[in-house]
Amino acid sequence: MNTLSIWPQGALKNALSRGAAALLLSGLSLAAMAQAPSAPKEQLVDIGGRKLHAVQMGQGEATVVFESGFSMDLSAWRRVAPQLTSRAKVLVYSRAGYGQSEPSPAPVSLQQSGRDLSALLQAAQLPPPYVLVGHSYGAFLIRDFASRHPEQIAGLVFVDPAHERYDQVLKPLDAQRLAAEQAQLEKGAPEKFRADLRYIQSIMDAGKLPAIDNKGTARLPDVPAVVLTSTKRYTKPEVLLHTPAGMAAWRQLHTEFFSQFSNGAHVLTPVSGHHIQFDEPQLVVAAVDQVIRLAQEQAQRRAIEAARAKLHQDLQAAASAADPQAPVDLAIRAPNLNEADVNNAGYAILGNGQVAPRVQMAAWVLRANARLYDKSDNAADSHGEVLMKLGRHAEAQAEFRRALSLGEAAGRSPRVLDSYRKHMAEAQEAQAAQAKP
Repeated sequence: MNTLSIWPQGALKNALSRGAAALLLSGLSLAAMAQAPSAPKEQLVDIGGRKLHAVQMGQGEATVVFESGFSMDLSAWRRVAPQLTSRAKVLVYSRAGYGQSEPSPAPVSLQQSGRDLSALLQAAQLPPPYVLVGHSYGAFLIRDFASRHPEQIAGLVFVDPAHERYDQVLKPLDAQRLAAEQAQLEKGAPEKFRADLRYIQSIMDAGKLPAIDNKGTARLPDVPAVVLTSTKRYTKPEVLLHTPAGMAAWRQLHTEFFSQFSNGAHVLTPVSGHHIQFDEPQLVVAAVDQVIRLAQEQAQRRAIEAARAKLHQDLQAAASAADPQAPVDLAIRAPNLNEADVNNAGYAILGNGQVAPRVQMAAWVLRANARLYDKSDNAADSHGEVLMKLGRHAEAQAEFRRALSLGEAAGRSPRVLDSYRKHMAEAQEAQAAQAKP
């Protein structure tokens, strides 16, 4: 058993001697959340015949959901959750059979915990997307939930997360010592948590999380993620995982785990033990803030990409209209589009300027852009260029003149202004040549 992933930090023998009751944190009270800017809502939420103890607080666009580790109730986050309430909606809760939450008649499993969480989120009227935060064994829970509901996930934060292959890399270091520690843990664990303990051990023995479907464990969505890893050095390691080799293996597994994400950070801390949320709560707060920011940026990028794709579709449809200018004018006003997006779309349609229908379509797009952004020197200049392609030199000259005037008023660089003058001169020459018999 990976002791670190399921038992609070500190010497195992001391923990067992104190008794399980001393290890469990008390339920999270409203007084513990007094620092929150808005009053928290503490309740026993009915999820369909059973009730889970939950606290909701905060406000903001993001929704952050915390998942505690083995044997820990919602109070595990008392030093973290209140610090996020000024900028996010926050939910902390105790799983079935933990703290004040009623037990479940169903066997312990990641999937069953996920069902409970889905029911809780629905009852609490907290729609997705979610930023999930999981500590230790809680990391298994948020991984399973995110794999089953990837479309609901905005970001992930792993606080010294458990890893399913840790026993496999720890056993070669000292199999006898590991077995003895596992036996101690099994003997000293409270009766109410032994089913959880056996279930966690089954994951460790298998070296993988339970399959999502018959195809095996699903991959996590590639959302912004932060992994926080304890790299604390113990001068007198009392358990195998605290030895230098054990901690090195822990760090390496976290490194490999984080490599599946393309956006985020892997943060190492030599200060904290396994409970980073107690030792350095500011690290967890910073990690959640970073994931929220990255998730918002990612959502904005996706919205812009979708808007650009739709613009191209709308412009293709407009090309077959009896009067394309009207639908073009409407298409470029779509949300999440700016002047540069429309300008780039116009030039993409224009291509090399040798295909007459494409040039005409580009002219409609760039004309609409120049009229919508009538204070933009660049939009006027672009419209002038496509008019030149159409041989409408007098109109092009007028647009270049407008671009120069707007550019001078905006304080554009001499290089930019010179380019407008050059275009205007070219239009004058072309117009003169066109007038010759």
